[in-house]
Amino acid sequence: MSKDGRIWLSHTGLEVLERCPKCFWLQYKKGVRQPEGIVSRLANRFDAVIKNYFEKYRVLGQFPPIVEGKFQGKLQSPFVEKYYFRVNDKYGFWGRLDECLENEKGELTPIDFKTASSDPREKEVLEAYQSQIDDYVFLIRENKYKVTGVGFLLYFFPDLSEELHDGFPMIMHVQKLTGNPENTAKRIEKAIAVLEKDMPDSSPTCPFCLYRSQVNKIEGV
Repeated sequence: MSKDGRIWLSHTGLEVLERCPKCFWLQYKKGVRQPEGIVSRLANRFDAVIKNYFEKYRVLGQFPPIVEGKFQGKLQSPFVEKYYFRVNDKYGFWGRLDECLENEKGELTPIDFKTASSDPREKEVLEAYQSQIDDYVFLIRENKYKVTGVGFLLYFFPDLSEELHDGFPMIMHVQKLTGNPENTAKRIEKAIAVLEKDMPDSSPTCPFCLYRSQVNKIEGV
């Protein structure tokens, strides 16, 4: 993302770095992204539906019935969705929240919506999800807002039912995580260090680089 002359890093971009430094470098230095492949847009649609649902109750100053009693405080109003942090004259870091809580002290707590394909109550939190909460707490804090220091993952998982004509049942699971913004600061520092050097080697497990290498061998490149 290019804005005001800076290279704007994001959580998604830093996750590419974790998987393959070369792909990360190519994305930000040359604009060459990993092929997306065939993906489902259903999760994006779920996000839009859930956000619209929360927005309706924000206007009313209430929590949506589906999360009543799950959170303390109130929905942030007006909701600040995007946050930008200028690291220096060359680099920045930005992020977009799904939702945010505000307590009586004016402290903010980010919420991220997750659509799960399997029961989230029986699974460990992915490292990428923890990093996401770290990043949100970092961005909110660096924009001079008060933070509680925690964040929530709000999972939606379709349940089984033989009465779908009465409505599609959903299991909703709330996972509370402690944010560590210092980890985000380190990840940003690492990312800038990579971008300030020549193109790095591929990760030995990167499927995109492995595919390209194998094709080059076949073609004799």
